[in-house]
Formats: sequence, structure tokens, C-alpha cells
Amino acid sequence: MYELACPACNSPSQYDISDYLLMCPFCSTTFQLNKESGQKEVYNDHYIIANSSSPAQVKSLLMDWLARLNHKPGATSEEYFITNISGLSRPFWVVSLEVYTVWKGLVQRQNRTRLDAGNDYLVESGQFKRNYRWAVSGRSNICESWGMTRLHEPKEDIEVDWDGFPLDSTFSRGQLQEPRSEKSAYDSREFFEFKFGNGLAIVGVQVDEDEALRRAKLHVEQYHLKLSKINVDFLTDYRTEVEVAGVQLIHMPFWYATYAYRPRTLLRHFFRPKDKNVILEGYNNGVLAGELPIRHKDKLWVNSVISTASSIIMVILGFAWHGAFFAVAAFGLVVAAASAYIALTRAAEANDQAPLNTAKAAVQKAG
Repeated sequence: MYELACPACNSPSQYDISDYLLMCPFCSTTFQLNKESGQKEVYNDHYIIANSSSPAQVKSLLMDWLARLNHKPGATSEEYFITNISGLSRPFWVVSLEVYTVWKGLVQRQNRTRLDAGNDYLVESGQFKRNYRWAVSGRSNICESWGMTRLHEPKEDIEVDWDGFPLDSTFSRGQLQEPRSEKSAYDSREFFEFKFGNGLAIVGVQVDEDEALRRAKLHVEQYHLKLSKINVDFLTDYRTEVEVAGVQLIHMPFWYATYAYRPRTLLRHFFRPKDKNVILEGYNNGVLAGELPIRHKDKLWVNSVISTASSIIMVILGFAWHGAFFAVAAFGLVVAAASAYIALTRAAEANDQAPLNTAKAAVQKAG
């Protein structure tokens, strides 16, 4: 930390000069410091989306979201417990892009005739153009908060392996209540002032503008490549042109919450509760992403435990009453073993995929 005077109000304050941009805590001026010459240059294209949420509102919204997931909405307050709520105003570089893509590929014929022998594929081609306000994190570590690397949820059936997202569609989803404003989050932005954080901590800017532009182009090129592959069986040609219309720095409000699920049914004896994560946006209070209380893997383990317990009971009945119960016990053990095997296999696949996802993120960051 170094003490510097603000170039606008001349007030001294402590700054982390490793950040790309510095923000005066007194007048909210954003400026860049040249470490070699010591010169300061004011950065004017800095905005903020005001936070309109509070911990109480986030808790209420989260309970509403959980009630929609619960098969017994009235039991939500008895079975779900909020363990933590925190919020941050995070910096994002918002790059306005116009992206034009041309693709060509081979599509397998559905109905073949004798005249088509030896020619199983047709040549298809097409083009499409889209406009984006693409958001790229202004933080060096894109994994420093849960959920920030997978905010993009396209309508198309493709796997997302980039961390950026289209601002307009992302911040307009997950709303469980009437929006507080008809304006989009982008249209409601204000020139940056700390007061618009409304209780949220303002996170510093670490990524420079050139790096954000490079990553935004990389993200949309990957996105359009996967969109092109949807149309064909074999992609033979693909070209994308990216035109940048402008770049702005925008601080956006995010809320992070964790909850625990403790069922009041007999399931509580077979289910070990763990903290689950949810991420919400603080403008219109939408749920952007969240972990389900019980995943398919958890259900498999519960099924395995219950089947094993049932088999033990059947064995006892077989000795005490009739040998037919041994057959039922054997079937229960098969079900238990199969459920445990599938759960272990999926857990191993998830563990194998985690380093790969981390490596992908590192490669994207390194360029």
C-alpha cells in the first residue's frame, strides 16, 4: 500500500498500486498511475450499477427460490437454513461487439437413394451476425468467488468453457419478483461513485483494458464456433469477424449466499447436509446460479444406504420366517451396489474434470 494524492481533489489516501486503476475514496475519481513517471491520468469511462438489495431482501428472495424447489413449499423455513450472506460490487469490462460469422460444413443425408451411393453427406453453409455487450471480469483471479466463471447460460445446447457473459441477457434472468425498474441494468448505470454501492464493498480493478478486449474476442469466437458446429456434422470452414464499438468499465452488484438443507423426514438419517452456494445480482434481485439441495449423486448414495438397510432386514426375516426373503435381500444388495458404483463413477469423473476446467481457465488467461 502506498500513499498517493488524488489528481482531482488532491486528498491523500492509501492505494494498492498493483491495481490497474485506482479509485479515490473521497471524490470517487478513477485514475491510472504510471509507476515509472509517477504521472496520474484520470479514467472517465467508469460506471456503476447501483445496489438495490439488502441482506434481508436477499434472504427473503433465497427462501422464495428454495420454496419453488421444495415439493412441500410450506416446510421450506423448517428444512432450509441460510448460513451466510455477503455482497460485493465487482468490476467488469463491458465490450460492445458486433460479430459476423460465416460457416460451412457437411450434413449427413437422412434419406439415401441408389443415385446417392458413395455420397452420404450434403454441403451446407450459412452466416449469422450478433451484437453483444460482453462482460469480462476486471479481476485477475476469475475463480475467487463461486459461480463467476459460469454465468453465461446460452439458450443453445452447448457447453460453456469461458468466463465472460453477455450483460443484457444475464442480468435479466432469474427474477422471482417484479423488477424494481423497467430499465435494463446497463441503461441504469451511473457514473462511478462509492455511494452507489449502498453497503457493498467495492472491489479493485486488476485487469487492463487491452487484456479485456483480447479475452472478449476470444470468448465470442469460441461461442460462435460452437454455434456453427450445431448446424453441421462436420465443420469444414469457419470465419468470424469481430468489430469493437466501445469499452466501458462497470462495477456490478453481486450477492453470495450459502444454505444448508436438513430434511425433517426419515431422509435426515441418511443425508449429510452440506453448504450449497447461490449467486444473485443486486439490481433486480435475480438468482443467477445456484446449487440444488440434493443432486443426483446424493440420491444415488441415499438409495444405496436404504437398499443396504432393507437387505439386512430381509436377511433377518429370511432366517426367522421364510427363505424367499433371501432373494429379496439379494436384489436389494444388487441395487445398493449399482447405486454406489454409479455415484463413485460420477464423483471420479467430476474430480477428473476439475483440473481440466482449471487448466482451460489458465490457458484462456495466459492467452
